[in-house]
Amino acid sequence: MSRLLHTSDWHLGHTLYGHSREEDFDAVLAEIVAIAQESQPDLIVHSGDLFHSSRPTGRDLIRAMRALTELAAVAPTVVVAGNHDSPTYFEFFDLVSGPSRGRGLFFVGQLRPAHDGGVLTFDACGGEQRIRLAALPFVHPNRFWPRSSASGTSYADYAEAMRGLQAELVEALHKGYDPDRDILLFTAHVFVTGTKRSPSERAVDEAFETPPGDLPVVSYAALGHNHRPQPVQGLKFPARYAGSPLPMDFGEADDSKSVVIVDADPGRPVRVLPRRLSSGRRLANFTGTLDELKAAAAQYDGTFLKPVITGEEPDVLLSQKIAEIVPHAILVKPTPAREAAADAVLDCDPGDEPDLPDSFRAYLAREGLSSAAAESTVTAFIHLLNELDDETPPPAPAEEMLRTALEDTWTETS
Repeated sequence: MSRLLHTSDWHLGHTLYGHSREEDFDAVLAEIVAIAQESQPDLIVHSGDLFHSSRPTGRDLIRAMRALTELAAVAPTVVVAGNHDSPTYFEFFDLVSGPSRGRGLFFVGQLRPAHDGGVLTFDACGGEQRIRLAALPFVHPNRFWPRSSASGTSYADYAEAMRGLQAELVEALHKGYDPDRDILLFTAHVFVTGTKRSPSERAVDEAFETPPGDLPVVSYAALGHNHRPQPVQGLKFPARYAGSPLPMDFGEADDSKSVVIVDADPGRPVRVLPRRLSSGRRLANFTGTLDELKAAAAQYDGTFLKPVITGEEPDVLLSQKIAEIVPHAILVKPTPAREAAADAVLDCDPGDEPDLPDSFRAYLAREGLSSAAAESTVTAFIHLLNELDDETPPPAPAEEMLRTALEDTWTETS
């Protein structure tokens, strides 16, 4: 029986309202490595967003490579790039730590043809079985932007193009397929329609999600992008988000974080076993009076605590009062509860914060734009938002002047 370990969305470098989480990352990565050493998988897959920024710090680069090297000592480890990752960094990682260096690490930073790393093959069970993995890193919608269009990529453009990319990979996946020996897997960094988003995730326009039915039929699809661990519903084969190993925000405080272990035999349904992660400081919400917080103070020791205090007027000393009650908690945005005005009216579910594109669409409608004009404008707006994800920002004028000076140096002659 072959075994896969699926992890995702580490987001190394993420901070919580300015508070470092290095201690938590070190703890949870050690736990993931320990699970790998105990479970002895034949293959380990990381489905994207290794880092929180496309410009990770040196400490986070060391943290990532140390953990990945420890995982690769257990089994071949494949990492695909997410929307937060830099394809150029991944190319560098592959150069210094990839298969050419014999370390068992495989970095897929950008879409590759099947013959050039888009489909990877690994022996399992001492060579009796073979795992074939099709890898699809994050693909930016701008990749499919028709040059003839002034309004950016449409949903039809994106959906059709993504289907085409996946079809090419899956066609290659099936070439030479031996049903008595091979196990087919797929990994991608995509949002699948109908899955539950986490509040900490970067806004993505729904037009650029992937319908569940577009996922290729394989033994298991290892997905990344969604921070909330969950299966994709309505499919005849298992596809699952491993989720982030740490809660990224207080909206994930009650999430059960995990990695996923998948046991598979050729021609048989796989067995999917989420393994819960318990490392890292807990995120906790509290709403109540100071007296109620005092009564429950012990349970918030060692947590990141976001307290909302009722029955108190705004007071510069409120944070100090809370800190005295829970001295061993890290306080995040302590605030007094605010009573809603009697004439306040909400025209939406208070638990649903609208995405930025939806807010902009509503604004344009209030300004009297026609539906067609508004949609065209919103599409262009989303295009500009997505540009923020590009790894190379436009150079500043001063930077350009310095670069020009360095490229056109002169020496003084006597």
